[in-house]
Amino acid sequence: MNDLINQLNLNFDENFSILNYVINILICGVLLFFLKIIYVRYGTAISNRSQLSKVLILVGITTFIIISIVKSSLALSLGLVGALSIIRFRTAIKEPEELGYFFIAISIGLGLGANQLLPTVIGFGILILIVVLLNKNKLGNSFSQNLLIRLQCKNDDKSKITDQISTIVSEHSNQVDLKRIKYANEEINFNFSINISSIEKIKAIHDSLSKIDNSIDVTFLSNEI
Repeated sequence: MNDLINQLNLNFDENFSILNYVINILICGVLLFFLKIIYVRYGTAISNRSQLSKVLILVGITTFIIISIVKSSLALSLGLVGALSIIRFRTAIKEPEELGYFFIAISIGLGLGANQLLPTVIGFGILILIVVLLNKNKLGNSFSQNLLIRLQCKNDDKSKITDQISTIVSEHSNQVDLKRIKYANEEINFNFSINISSIEKIKAIHDSLSKIDNSIDVTFLSNEI
């Protein structure tokens, strides 16, 4: 019975070391910063990787703090489970890659929050090595753009022109995501999110689209704006 009471004790561990805590949280921050760089450099998601990479740091540090608080108390651990059961993560994760990086960030926070420095660092190093090896020849030098297209056309030609534009954009892009399409009176508006490998691809897309109609309005915008 005494052991059970001790487990439910809300007091922190008497052996808690402020120096050790600060060192671990600094190491956690450094590892998460490297994870941020790796995600921006080698990630293939066409969403705003620069913005999402900042969230990875917040998630990892928050996980570290939570684990540091609850690891010495069964009551706090049970309370955390109850709190998490009513929390809903409502932001849609569109690509599995994003979820994978979130798990890496959480793992770093868990490991260092539990004072498992060596396993965490070794595991992180192996994961980063795998990511680099798998992606070194892929989209490392690519970048993302928002492509806005506006074109005047007859209503009878809208279906044909839609297919032509989609084909051209897909042929010159590594990844394509149609964000919005609007059919107005004798006008079509497209909003694509694309991933391209070089500036030359922008010119190639523009030239190909101009062959459909010289009056076509084509705009490229960085999705990091």
